[in-house]
Amino acid sequence: MFQSITERTGKNHAKFWQELPTVECIKSHVKKMVFHKYRGKRSELEFLKFISRKAQELQTLYVLLNRQSLTSVAKQTEMTGKLVALSEVAWSCDCKIMVLGPEFQSKWSIQKASDLTVDDPFHY
Repeated sequence: MFQSITERTGKNHAKFWQELPTVECIKSHVKKMVFHKYRGKRSELEFLKFISRKAQELQTLYVLLNRQSLTSVAKQTEMTGKLVALSEVAWSCDCKIMVLGPEFQSKWSIQKASDLTVDDPFHY
């Protein structure tokens, strides 16, 4: 589970993600991923492209839109349009992408994702 935060670094995020070596657990073990508070920022899209190229076992990617970023229909269309660009990336797996509204934020939380007493904290 990942959550986007606001941080201005001035760095070229595309270059960072392109140069990052493959992380073994992302490559071989991640089957479901939840990205919280997606705002349509370039750094978020570059991260998702990195995941698309590296996560070979990924079956489902849930992208939960940030409520504060949904100020208009035009902004929502812009945010989801950027996600459509992910379909043009060469994925390393056969993965479904589900874009969900902010009302799903409470269903998937960091606390629930780290609960080791359940087999699949993302299954609802």
